[in-house]
Amino acid sequence: MIQTKFPVIYGDRDERQGIIMLEVRPLEMTKEGNKYLVIDWDISKEVPEVWKSKEIFYTSEKINEVNTYLEENHDFSEMTKCERDWEKVKLALMLDTQTNLLESGKTIYRLNPGDWEFSEV
Repeated sequence: MIQTKFPVIYGDRDERQGIIMLEVRPLEMTKEGNKYLVIDWDISKEVPEVWKSKEIFYTSEKINEVNTYLEENHDFSEMTKCERDWEKVKLALMLDTQTNLLESGKTIYRLNPGDWEFSEV
């Protein structure tokens, strides 16, 4: 999916440090939209650890809007349907992370949009 380019400090009551990878798993698909589970992993540990997880809901309208944007800006022609669908989830996750900013103008983990990269994990 996507991850931080460098170790970040995270934690509610302590200063844990690690590279955070965000993973999206589909949970439920309805006519109204899709529910996903977003999992924040610390992948810098010998055995990756889940730090946080959150269920999110994307309306069908939002999914169609993101799909149109991705289709206009990426070439999926050489991919199978499954490859294309997973690539779109990954690209949408990056797009959402880099543009759905906090009031400070930072992304989650108080990073800049360019501090994220696609993960090979």
